[in-house]
Amino acid sequence: MAMGGFMLVKNLLLLINFLSLLGGLILISGGGWIQSHQSEDALSAIVSSIATGAIVIGVFVTLVSFMGCFGAANERGILLKTYFGLLALLIIFQIAIGSAAYSKREDIPELVGEAWKDLYLNSNQTIQTIEAYFQCCGFHNTTDMAVPSTCQVSRFDLSNKTGCLDAVTNSLDGQLSTIGGAGLALGIIEFIGLIFSALLFRRIAQKERASDNLMNEAWRINRSKIQYGYQNYQYV
Repeated sequence: MAMGGFMLVKNLLLLINFLSLLGGLILISGGGWIQSHQSEDALSAIVSSIATGAIVIGVFVTLVSFMGCFGAANERGILLKTYFGLLALLIIFQIAIGSAAYSKREDIPELVGEAWKDLYLNSNQTIQTIEAYFQCCGFHNTTDMAVPSTCQVSRFDLSNKTGCLDAVTNSLDGQLSTIGGAGLALGIIEFIGLIFSALLFRRIAQKERASDNLMNEAWRINRSKIQYGYQNYQYV
């Protein structure tokens, strides 16, 4: 790899890790915002678990990306080697988390149903908030675990209100899709970073071997000169 190609790979790796670093910070801040705006109830626990996962992945992505930036900028082979290993583990972890989250999408209605029952028994105020936010009434319909005092259009008219199951399920499904899309984009960036880190590490190793060979050759030449000078001194 020529010097121009080496610098190109180095700069691209720095750019990729900078983007990954920003992505990690966005995951942390987004997950933290969701956590801080959640109430203590069963329904919010579903979203809270998603936010916690985003924060954990965001922290790991940020740390690994910082290591990649530092290793690439300073051409530290050992750091790039460690970065490569951690990044590979991170990609595998993200694939596992994404697969698990995708497989749980079909369970969302059941989880929402369990949470709604708990709220109906223990926190009517939260149900009222959900009904007002999603413009819905009751779970499946207006007669199913509804709190009609806040969701009715008029004193006797609930005809244009639908159940909250579909609204809440679609909202959670949309959040999973958004996080999944962000994770996929981040995974693609990380995979490219994996390739560039391997190329850069290989080039750095070649430079180090060339430098060692040059030093060994210089040491051999100096030793030969010393021996030659000593032999000439003996003949004087």
